[in-house]
Order: sequence, then C-alpha cells, then structure tokens
Amino acid sequence: MAEEAKDLGAAMIYYSTDYVFDGTKNTHYTENDQPNPTNIYGKTKLAGEEAITSVGVDHLIFRTSWVYGLHGKNFLLMMQRLAKERE
Repeated sequence: MAEEAKDLGAAMIYYSTDYVFDGTKNTHYTENDQPNPTNIYGKTKLAGEEAITSVGVDHLIFRTSWVYGLHGKNFLLMMQRLAKERE
C-alpha cells in the first residue's frame, strides 16, 4: 500500500499502538522515543511503521491506545461507566 500510495502521490495514515514501547518509561512517550515492543502485537505494528517509513511515502503514524472496542476495557466503555456512576 505504501508503494502504491507513493506512486500515486498520495499520503498514508497508519494506525499503530503504544505497544511499540515497553512501558518502562516514567513519563509520557513521544514520537522521538526509541520503540522497544515486548509482544508480537507491538512488534508487528512497529514493522508496519518501519515498512511505511522505508518506502518514503508521505505519511502520518498515530500511536493510539485503549481507544474503542465492543468488548473488554477501553476508553469509550470506561467513560460510559463513569458517566453512570458519577455526576
């Protein structure tokens, strides 16, 4: 996809994850921090980032966390629960 986007002169958006980091930093991570994934999910998302970057296509990479899903813990479900429990 990155190669095709580059050939077309298009830009790409890639949704990655905070799992590209190992979680040992005591402050917020920035885009300049060295990735160090500790599981296969983080490793494959980092590989995707690196593949896009290596092609040289114009791109944005968003490293998100805990955003949305129908099941399990996520930001949306937490906010809905808190809205019911608190004023």
